[in-house]
Amino acid sequence: MSEDQHQQPDLHQSYKLMTQQLIGLRMVQRVSQALVSEMDLDQLLKRILRSAIDAVHGEAGALLLLDQTGQELIFSVVEGGGGEALQGQRMSRDRGLAGWVVSRNEPLIITDVQEDGRFYESIPKRVDFRVTSQICAPLIVKGEPIGVVQVLNKASGERFDEDDLNLLTSFAAQSAIAIENTRLYQDLRRERDRLVAVEDEIRKRLARDLHDGPTQLLAVLISNINFIGSLQVLEPDKVPGELSALLPVAEKALRQLRTLLFDLRPVILETQGLVPALQQYVERQQEMDALNYSLQVDRFAGRLTPTAERAVFSIVQEAVGNVRKHARARHVWISVDEQEGDLCVMVHDDGVGFDAEQLSAEYDQRGSLGMLNMRERAESIGGSLSLQSVPRTGSTVALVAPLDSLRQASS
Repeated sequence: MSEDQHQQPDLHQSYKLMTQQLIGLRMVQRVSQALVSEMDLDQLLKRILRSAIDAVHGEAGALLLLDQTGQELIFSVVEGGGGEALQGQRMSRDRGLAGWVVSRNEPLIITDVQEDGRFYESIPKRVDFRVTSQICAPLIVKGEPIGVVQVLNKASGERFDEDDLNLLTSFAAQSAIAIENTRLYQDLRRERDRLVAVEDEIRKRLARDLHDGPTQLLAVLISNINFIGSLQVLEPDKVPGELSALLPVAEKALRQLRTLLFDLRPVILETQGLVPALQQYVERQQEMDALNYSLQVDRFAGRLTPTAERAVFSIVQEAVGNVRKHARARHVWISVDEQEGDLCVMVHDDGVGFDAEQLSAEYDQRGSLGMLNMRERAESIGGSLSLQSVPRTGSTVALVAPLDSLRQASS
């Protein structure tokens, strides 16, 4: 047999392999393009896993994502082999083949898992599925792992090879970008929805405050002006007295409008800083209602970043608003202090108090965004918010934030 005749089977086999690889790469390209338009994370993860299994002709597979702490892998999507029962299950990021891949950011192919000590056998045992061979590829974004996609058992009964691993690795790289983009999109949507909800609550609050305050007073003024008009004809000597009685009503309406404008945009906060703004806020509140207000500032002076000053001022506003609406208190104490490098702001009242644990448990059903807004504002400046209260003993809202970083950012 000639040398050319010997080479023909090898050339034919090489051509067949190249054709299969080209088909696989084209499929991966088409699927990757389709993934870009998928903005639902759950559906995206399912499509990624299904496509990964199809790309390497596997029997089953799983897509695992790291949780927020980065310490555990979650079975986000499982397909085939009865593995759906594993959905949502967690395991330590250093367990099994998937853990090995995440820890090293490297793909892995195992032709016989029973001979590999890294294989986490208890997982397939939970679903009574026998695994023979397995390939895993890390999902990496900006050099950091976010999860793993793994495919189990070649449907043909053969073992996975390097071509399968290269194909899965390429697909995983594109899939990781799609996952990250979809997460960012969903985060933006959640933030948009939150801002819409906050804006809606502000509008409702403004409408309520206008209705209960200046609107009512203006209605009284209009009614009295009409009455004075009739007096001008019937009893003109009473007109001066009635006009004098209107002046306190008009002044009260003006104070309420100025207070509402101050609450919406306290210019003094931007021009003079947090403490002067709080001083003016307390003075205006004292004029508006029967509550007694006290403001105490210890060991704190100077300016913070504009973001920090707005956040702190908004937290105080929200906390005082809650006292006015719910606490039935007589006194509100506001304190601003510097303690061991932290900014400490507290709003305390002597009202009826409440069960703080019960409030937290029922918070999702209460429909109010107040506490959520305060916590988010605290977190936005690197701080933390705490709420302490028991029935009949008043309540305290406390903000603690790192003062040095807030001041450094403003320089």
